Amino acid sequence: MKRLAAAAALTALLTAACGSTVQLKNQVAAGQGDGLSQSTGTTGVGGTSGGALGTTGSPTGDGTGLTGGSGGTGGGSATSGSGSSGLPGSTGTTFGAGSTTAGGKVGDHAPIQIGFVTTSVGNAAALGVNAGQTYTDRAMFDALVSEYNAQGGVAGHKIAPVYGDTDTASSNWSNQFAQVCAKFTQDNHVKVVIGYIFVFLPSFESCLAKAHIPHLYGGYQPGDVVDQRSYPTMIGTGHPTVDGFDLTALDGALRSGLLNAKTKLGLIIDTCADGDRAYNSSVVPWLKAHNVNYQTVTGSCAQGASDVSGAASAISNAELKFAASGVNLVFASAVELLVFMEDAQSQGYQPEYLTAVGGAALEANAPASQMKHLHGFGWMPSVDVNPSHQPYPQTAPQKACIAKLVKHGLKPAQYNDFMAAYQACDGIDLYAKALAAGGSTDPQKVVDEVGSAMAAYQSAGTYAGGLRDVAHQRGGPSTYRAYAWTDSCSCVTYRGPTYPIPTP
Repeated sequence: MKRLAAAAALTALLTAACGSTVQLKNQVAAGQGDGLSQSTGTTGVGGTSGGALGTTGSPTGDGTGLTGGSGGTGGGSATSGSGSSGLPGSTGTTFGAGSTTAGGKVGDHAPIQIGFVTTSVGNAAALGVNAGQTYTDRAMFDALVSEYNAQGGVAGHKIAPVYGDTDTASSNWSNQFAQVCAKFTQDNHVKVVIGYIFVFLPSFESCLAKAHIPHLYGGYQPGDVVDQRSYPTMIGTGHPTVDGFDLTALDGALRSGLLNAKTKLGLIIDTCADGDRAYNSSVVPWLKAHNVNYQTVTGSCAQGASDVSGAASAISNAELKFAASGVNLVFASAVELLVFMEDAQSQGYQPEYLTAVGGAALEANAPASQMKHLHGFGWMPSVDVNPSHQPYPQTAPQKACIAKLVKHGLKPAQYNDFMAAYQACDGIDLYAKALAAGGSTDPQKVVDEVGSAMAAYQSAGTYAGGLRDVAHQRGGPSTYRAYAWTDSCSCVTYRGPTYPIPTP
């Protein structure tokens, strides 16, 4: 159980669902019928989650921010506005009407403050989980900033880094991110926040949006499609929405024949990144449209490391329920699958497993006999497959990013080394392009210019470098590819063609 609790805690390390440490409620919603052609699944998930993790926000999806960060140097104001495009319950921060918002033209050669969130993993080594990390985030950011500044910074402006420190071992993640946002918006006036963070918090995104700070979000699952409307300064640099995460795995399973008339699907769904809302609005309609025979265990999202023992125990209960009801395909994030696999191994239960991104993290931690049943559909080679089994030679953007680290004695070796570096480099490069094209730190102009740049930009982090900016999602990958266990190398490898990331 000690190892299960550790696995549940280390969302930042084990990938696939930011903040996916869950406390399951032991509620099961079963799709009725004996096969795909007869299933009429229903859901037991109730309501929306909105700002459930934060100290602000309501169950309807409204968010009021954290400690009232004030708009930066340009004096722009924010107002509360309603969501658009027919997304029910979407209310959130919009830019002040009739204003250009915070920011303005970039002064000649003036340094630009950029916020970087560092993730420490204080509970990793003691709990026996491979963190997939060779050196600290701070060392990585220091090296990258030094090299970018040596090459002129961003659009001719040196980077003045501001670091916000977080730790997965914290008992209250929301509180520590409130302190980070206060450092970015009150103690300093950063113009953008860039890089990987380990958990999606509506309160943190609301705080940045109210302060008119673009967030080039490198973490897993940047909310759902409603969050994309609620936080207009958030742009995904490596991952789709939680809707996209779920639908990618299901689309891949259908294309590959993994979902068929004999499949009894068990889904583990949580409220992290508003996953329960995405489940209701995107997943359930998909399951019903394809007549899938399914049952669902749902739960709430942990708010800190102190919650994880209960989460591990609840996932163990989910394993018992699925085994007893004959579930032969289990869908969850990689974090939850790791906990599930550990427990299933002890019970002699070996269903097939379905997830999206995160195979390399599972390979480093899960029992090999369980991994033989893994079916993943991912978009980020650095965390889908082991560094020694990448699907193609290192690309020019990847080489340029890693070279910056090597010059400072940092040699990436594990999956999180590469993932964090690529997300940081992509964020900095996209921000530089936005400044060069728009000539302004105005947040709306930055968001617009980053979106425009994505069509021609080759990402270091996503599969084949593809990014997209579409109606339901600002940023994120454009394609996915199947991966699975390969006996000849006892490892996870990619196979088959690529497909477009599905949209809700």
